Amino acid sequence: MKRVFYYSGHHLTIFHWKNENCIASFVFNPGEAGFEKFKTYLMETDNTPVRILIDLIEEGFNIEAIPHVGSTDRRAIISRMIERQYRKSIDYVYYKIIGRETGGRRDDILLCSVLSNPEILEPWLNVLNECNTSICGIWSLPQLSQSLLLKLDIKIPNILMISQQVPNILRQTFIKNGVFQSSRSAVVNLQDASIGQYISLEVEQTIRFIANQRHIGFDENIEVHIMCRECDIQGIKNCCTDSVSLSFHYHKLSDIINILGCNLQTIEQNSQKTTDDCKVIFSYVCALKLLPVGHYGNQSLFVKYYEQMFSRALYALSSVILLLSVIITLTCISDSNALDKEIITLKEQAEVVNNQYKKNLLKLEHKLFKAQSMQSSVLLAKKIQGYKSLSPQNFMSDISRILTRTGMNGTEITRIRWQQRQSNVLPVVNNKSHKRQIDYSKSENINQHATIEGHIVTSNSSLKASVKKVNLIADAFKSSQLISQIKINKIPFDYRSKSSIENESGIEQENSGEQYNNKSQFEIELIMKDNKS
Repeated sequence: MKRVFYYSGHHLTIFHWKNENCIASFVFNPGEAGFEKFKTYLMETDNTPVRILIDLIEEGFNIEAIPHVGSTDRRAIISRMIERQYRKSIDYVYYKIIGRETGGRRDDILLCSVLSNPEILEPWLNVLNECNTSICGIWSLPQLSQSLLLKLDIKIPNILMISQQVPNILRQTFIKNGVFQSSRSAVVNLQDASIGQYISLEVEQTIRFIANQRHIGFDENIEVHIMCRECDIQGIKNCCTDSVSLSFHYHKLSDIINILGCNLQTIEQNSQKTTDDCKVIFSYVCALKLLPVGHYGNQSLFVKYYEQMFSRALYALSSVILLLSVIITLTCISDSNALDKEIITLKEQAEVVNNQYKKNLLKLEHKLFKAQSMQSSVLLAKKIQGYKSLSPQNFMSDISRILTRTGMNGTEITRIRWQQRQSNVLPVVNNKSHKRQIDYSKSENINQHATIEGHIVTSNSSLKASVKKVNLIADAFKSSQLISQIKINKIPFDYRSKSSIENESGIEQENSGEQYNNKSQFEIELIMKDNKS
């Protein structure tokens, strides 16, 4: 719904428009009683943005010529002019460029409309502000005449439109080439003369006025279009006669209403008088404005409207976001359900495949068992072949190279016991009678276990040297990368007591030399890794 507040300086008429239907109208008179009723109306109705339409005698229209400059300089020139000429009504000045002069400097033609007495609106604006009513704009009724002509499809160069919104006021608006130029109001007293006589007299005065203002030449043709009730047409025709440069045209209010397509049945049932004037037509033209940008008023007057629009925009945005979130949520739920169904389908397919696999595997199980046994045999054969270097011959070769580096002079190897051992640790008890089993299928490495026996050929007085030589042999084994474990089981020693050694004569020592040499024996036990290289 759109609300249009028409104000003529005397009464405030409110029209409620819902699309093309005028669903209600109210009239409020000035004064304390009228303002109180107006306040009650505002408090009891929805805070729909208000469009104020003014039709005041105090509204003046002037044509100014300003230099043709850029937009920034033009605004500066117009601002200085308004500050100088219309300081009292600075918030109620509207201007626009309507053309350029044809000669001279070709200056821009500036139309300025100004409300010389804006205080006349203050009582009503104060009530609107007190009730927190949002105002979206203030429009000038004469300047809406240009929009009305477009709706009526009147395309004449010079048009003087006459309308009567208030019984005692006659509005005359001049439009040239479809562009508003000027307008003036005249007070009429229908008790002294008929409306036709007033129109005839005022048209002559208005034509002289616009000619003096150089809107038209004195020899230009002009058409006068009169909007009036059907009952007044004949009386106006009797007083207004066409001339060479002047012609009159008449438009019934009912025909204009039909052309505009608006419906006034609701308010006609309440008040027939409301539809007898033109203000309802101009209120509909004002309600048709898509962009609520009026002619007058400062920004502070429309703050509540901006806040209301911003709030509605946020509400609409939040609704859109909520709708999108719901759509996305439903989409995700739908996708989730589809994925769940797909997962169930895949599980069923996987179960079918597994059952088929097991069924086929049972047919091949005995073949796979044979193949596994054959593979194990092949791997075992390769492993056994890999340990072919574990032989006494290779062991003797490796031991010989180690002992040769240490120097074997004065040393004799009397016995070597060799066997394979599936361990990297020397046995705690050397059970020679126990035969250790070798399992090539195990992951443990197979090493060489050997026991080396011998004696040191030396004199009885060099027992210390014998022990040192045995330790050198053991150190040589330890330093070899092939030997992982080594243990000295037997080392040369002197079994005599200390007193016996001190009291023995040379002859006794010579006799006991052979016996001592028999005691210079040693035994070394070791673990040698497989030398596969």
